[in-house]
Amino acid sequence: MQSEPLTQLPPQPNLIPHLIDFRVKHDAHRICMSYSLPGTPRYVNITFGDFGAAVDNAAWTFDSQIGARRKSSEPTKVVGILARSDAAYMVTIYALHKCGIVPLLISPRNSRVAIVNLLKLTKSVALISDSVNKSEAEASAAEAGSLPVFDMAPLPSPGAIKSKPFPFNLEWKTECDKPVIYLHTSGSTGLPKPVAWNSRFVMHQGFYPPNFVAKYTGCSALATLPLFHGSGVALTRASFIWLGWRVIFPDPSKPVTATALVDLCTSPSPPDIIIGAPSVIEEISHIEGGLDIMRSRRFWFFVGAPVPPHFGDLLVQEKIHFLSMLGSTEIGQMNVLEPEGRESKDWQYHQLRPDLDIVLEPRGSQPGGGPFELVILANEDGWKPGTINVNINGTEGYSTSDLYEKHPSDARLFKHCGRADDVVVLSNGEKTLSRPIESCIEAHPHVFTAIVFGTGRTQNGVLVVPVPSLAFDPNDDEKLANFRNGIWDAVERANQSSPSHSQIWKEMILVATPGKDLPRTDKGSVRRKEAIQLYAKEIDEIYLRVELFSSDKGVPLPAELDTEGLIPFFANLVGEAMGRLVSADEDVFALGMDSLKAIYVRNSLLSALRRDGRMGKIVLGVPQNFVFMYTSVRAMAGAIATLAKTGRILEEDHVQAINAMVDKYTKSFPSRPSVVVPRKDVGGEVVILTGSTGSLGSFILDILLKDNKVSKVLCFNRPGEVSSECRQHRSFTERKLDSTLLTQALTSGKLEFHEINLSLPFFGLDENVYKDIHLSATLIIHNAWTLNFNWQLATFEDIHIAGLRNIVDFALTSPSTIPPRIAFTSSIASVGAYPSTTPVPELPLSDPTHCLAQGYAASKFVGERILALAAERTGLSVLAFRIGQISGDTREGMWNVTDHVPVLLRGCQEMGVVPGDWPVVVNWTPVDEVARVVVDIALVGMGMEGETGTFHIANPRPTKWADLVPVVQRTLVSTSGSGGGGGDAPLPVISMQEWLDRLKDSSQSPDDNPAVKLVAFWENNLAGKGIRCSLAVDKTKGLSSTLRNVSVVDEDMLRFFIGYWQRVGFLKGLDSGSQKV
Repeated sequence: MQSEPLTQLPPQPNLIPHLIDFRVKHDAHRICMSYSLPGTPRYVNITFGDFGAAVDNAAWTFDSQIGARRKSSEPTKVVGILARSDAAYMVTIYALHKCGIVPLLISPRNSRVAIVNLLKLTKSVALISDSVNKSEAEASAAEAGSLPVFDMAPLPSPGAIKSKPFPFNLEWKTECDKPVIYLHTSGSTGLPKPVAWNSRFVMHQGFYPPNFVAKYTGCSALATLPLFHGSGVALTRASFIWLGWRVIFPDPSKPVTATALVDLCTSPSPPDIIIGAPSVIEEISHIEGGLDIMRSRRFWFFVGAPVPPHFGDLLVQEKIHFLSMLGSTEIGQMNVLEPEGRESKDWQYHQLRPDLDIVLEPRGSQPGGGPFELVILANEDGWKPGTINVNINGTEGYSTSDLYEKHPSDARLFKHCGRADDVVVLSNGEKTLSRPIESCIEAHPHVFTAIVFGTGRTQNGVLVVPVPSLAFDPNDDEKLANFRNGIWDAVERANQSSPSHSQIWKEMILVATPGKDLPRTDKGSVRRKEAIQLYAKEIDEIYLRVELFSSDKGVPLPAELDTEGLIPFFANLVGEAMGRLVSADEDVFALGMDSLKAIYVRNSLLSALRRDGRMGKIVLGVPQNFVFMYTSVRAMAGAIATLAKTGRILEEDHVQAINAMVDKYTKSFPSRPSVVVPRKDVGGEVVILTGSTGSLGSFILDILLKDNKVSKVLCFNRPGEVSSECRQHRSFTERKLDSTLLTQALTSGKLEFHEINLSLPFFGLDENVYKDIHLSATLIIHNAWTLNFNWQLATFEDIHIAGLRNIVDFALTSPSTIPPRIAFTSSIASVGAYPSTTPVPELPLSDPTHCLAQGYAASKFVGERILALAAERTGLSVLAFRIGQISGDTREGMWNVTDHVPVLLRGCQEMGVVPGDWPVVVNWTPVDEVARVVVDIALVGMGMEGETGTFHIANPRPTKWADLVPVVQRTLVSTSGSGGGGGDAPLPVISMQEWLDRLKDSSQSPDDNPAVKLVAFWENNLAGKGIRCSLAVDKTKGLSSTLRNVSVVDEDMLRFFIGYWQRVGFLKGLDSGSQKV
């Protein structure tokens, strides 16, 4: 049954009661809604006249019970509604509007704690409920402050007699920015929070162009979404006020199922449009004849959740018309419903509303710039989002956490591809966008739900809920193996479209336990955080099994335990882990070996050793970091051959290795060109910066772009799964740097990004681009270097050490009359074993025994020697910055939680004790100030021709750890039962040795206490094998006012950094009264 078209649109903007009164006056006889008569198959039709009478009658009742707000000067009144969604609920909402009262729409699925919290936060004065929810309403109202509880308005009835119109005299100009309705968030990350809509927001909420209204006016629409959700109340209001649709309310006592929808669609008066969530509607396609039924409707309107890709593709294939609305409680509708010219195959792509002020913040996980997080800013006409959580250049806005990717060819269109809080961040910092993986797995007919987990771990896993008919006890190994095998094709498809670090191993498929249901929102979506917490024990167990993971093929050791005999054995193990053939001399880390695969290789080796009777207790001689120490098949074979022969593994002579590496990369430096030309005059320095997307690199770039002495910055970064430009935007955003600076510099030409490979001809650039850079560059700041203390020197060779030599050759062969200077960011580790009690001088050092016996330190030492010898032999101007411990920045305190300082504090918190004699000198320097020192000195050009300018960056006013112990004691709250803060006794102080002993004896997992992962580091500290030198800084201080003025590391500074670690959730229960340094 179709309704007549609307006479005209009501005047806009206007308050809701005036809109209803307009419809009652002009369309009194037009049917605006129908509802199911409880207990019968009949539907009751209600005209606008009937609805207006019901609203006025209920308004008089609520006025007598609560008191109407008739003047703008009177204070706001908020009244909660806790009831089923039906036509009576609709009358109740609009009756409260007419009384000038603000309704708070509460989902009945909320817990009592959540309901009480919402009532208190909104200062509600009463609660309205139906008979079904009356007892919960009364209990919640009592806890919220003895609020009165009143009955819902009755269902509207045809031909109802209106006692008299209820007066409403409030005006737009005084009311438009006041709250007119409260909804609430889903509570997926905590208790639900109220979200206020004002009248300006309500008028802006929908986007319905005249051609869309004209096309579908007079249709009937089945509203399956509850009115206590934003999409439900907004679409229902829009349907009968603006769109001219008759709204059909189904029986609230019956669940909305696929069968129920089929029955309605085959009834004598079926709805033209069905509004609902995709999960239920998809089931219709599986019912016999279901696709034909779907094809018979004008369109299916999906709201509240994204349409699964496989289902949307099916609807397109079957020529079933459907629309999908993007929206949120905080914004309202965000997309154009029927974009002109969009092809049907592009149904997943949406055109964003042209009247929204939109900012797309790069979140970088795809080439070409994406995904982007959608940010909606306030409009100049006064509209602003229902929740404000960002401020961009002085304009308030809402960062949606929704991620979108661009259409490959149509610039208008964007595809929703997940949520920012769906991003899983592994322990190494790699990020996985979980929804594409989950959607691919959920497309398998055996899977009901999939949730990717892995934050803070070494590898991703996925929690899978089977469809109800296939539920089983996952402790049954045979059934578990069969299920994993059965869905493996879907997991493999997900892996094929995912980056290498996001791959899901079959052994990392965790199957949900029957009866242990995942917590869900009212919309049916999983509360991700709560679901992962619910299965925390099972997740811990699956990671533990993976840590014990080894080859199940039982490959035996060869008869001859010599190097040549062991090479095929290790080639087999490494090949299994890597999923590819590996030659004897390839560096496995250059091929993609990671910590999890390294565990697999070592555990498989240990299993083989234990099975072999010849090895006995020698198995204990295999070090924990075996694969990191011996990074090729041949090196592993040689190490075990030595172990079999001598009973121990010989460590590499790091002095000999350093000398050999220096010799290899300092032979035959190229001569300067015989013909040189003047450099292009571009009005300032042309700086090449490598490693710009990291922490130090980002701050260096920020300073360079703001410096008027710099005319151009060329960022050289290695290719990744996303563009370097995208990675840079993400890095600036994460560090609260001004990302608009990047956009402006790119537009003006001051900034360029180039993805390079230093081992390729022309660095992999276009030859003409390379030649132009080669002639124009004046300074190279080489900052790209992997920080990995597990790597051996050999692992740094191909990319870093050979790359540095190629940079030297690039500078020396410059066709310019003056070759570019090279500034190298080195490390205190390169001289960490300096033997003297006096500070390390700010000079080049050639003795490799001064370097820590560690691959990272050795690689930096080799880098310094290459530059020093290049300067000595060719006259190249070079600078080397030995940098001490870098801390968080002075503005936000952002300090990577994987660094040893925050890890130590986490260990103190987890064990409830603090080491009082940690043998370190605290001379931390904030990262932004380190960057400033590097840039200031590099631009001055203190490495004169033929000279290596060596500079030290360390806090010139060091502090003893013992001086900081009291703030650690007072600020940390132990998770082990003891602790300080909040009035408790401070954490007890023990010796570093005792602290380390407790750490080694602790039963805590590395995930709970990451200090466990650094046991070897702490042991080296105590044994004097760590950095045991101090850096002279007089020369650098003389040139840099920044270093002269660095703040001392005192209690305030430590408290500032602790505040950051607490804000990001790494530390718990800390004093939040931190302030910027």
